[in-house]
Amino acid sequence: MGETAGHGFGSGVTGEARRWRTFAVTLLVTVAVLFPGLTLALFLIDPYGSGRVRLIDPPGVRAQGTRTEHASRARDPAFEAVIIGNSRMQALHPERLTELTGARFASLTVPGTRPREQLTLLEWFLRHRQTPPKALVIGTDIFWCNGGEEAFATANPFPFWLYEEDTLAYLGGLVRFNVLQEGVRRVEYATGQRGRARPDGYWDYDPIYESNGFEGAEKRAALMQYKPEDVVNDSGGFPAVDALADLLGRVPAQTVVALMVPPAFVTGQPRADTPHARTESACLQRLSALAAARPHTFVIDWRGTLPETENPDDYFDQVHYKGRLARALEEQLAARLRPLLGGDAPR
Repeated sequence: MGETAGHGFGSGVTGEARRWRTFAVTLLVTVAVLFPGLTLALFLIDPYGSGRVRLIDPPGVRAQGTRTEHASRARDPAFEAVIIGNSRMQALHPERLTELTGARFASLTVPGTRPREQLTLLEWFLRHRQTPPKALVIGTDIFWCNGGEEAFATANPFPFWLYEEDTLAYLGGLVRFNVLQEGVRRVEYATGQRGRARPDGYWDYDPIYESNGFEGAEKRAALMQYKPEDVVNDSGGFPAVDALADLLGRVPAQTVVALMVPPAFVTGQPRADTPHARTESACLQRLSALAAARPHTFVIDWRGTLPETENPDDYFDQVHYKGRLARALEEQLAARLRPLLGGDAPR
């Protein structure tokens, strides 16, 4: 009886182990088949319209956020010129710059980005031009002035894999649940079930700031407080500007390049003779040297005490200006661009 019980107990362990082994093998086989299959399916669907595969390639992409939308937008042959930068360049209206200059502009701005992301987007745009672009407007704010490791540091997540030239790196980026979800949405967009994101990439942030109380007394009081960006670089080197110079060195000489130092309200600018001010001044000298070394290139600098930096009614906070100021900046920018683009007046 003892032997029979022992034999029964032993058989139970063996049966359970066999079932677990079968489950594990089935799971591994399923993953081994399903995982590559899903990756291949996503590669063929091309969730973000990167153009690597044209199996499903309707114009544009659904509205999904600029970090991924720009993969499609930047390769759109309709655009001959771009605005590169973060939210400090976001208020510039590409459609209006098109009207003022005659060059068809798109905005490749992404809030919360710094030079590394912006260089990535600029390189992606250049890679997808069949003819030289007419103009590049690049927002060179204070983060371009960092030295050392900070020069290419990021503050927010960014899908660098999406803009990789290397296919394996891109495939590695596809292995995400949110990408799988976007693959489904891409099919829905291609079949007319979802609306298209704005083709030129313009995103008006005025309503967002207004809805968050930035026109109220509390925010106005905060605007009047001295609060410059905390960037100090006494190394004498500006690696991000150097990287930009290298990239622009591969751009045909006829392309007009505007290096735009965006305006900040007076309380967002460093006080004279401080490490912050010295960093900003040295960085501007480096940008000016870059411009001097390249044809059809200029710096447009809105630092200092200017009509564009003194009116608190033009700002939501120290560095984010309202649409009405953006319209004035567009006029000034276009006036510098037009002669280099071969025109003296907007069409």
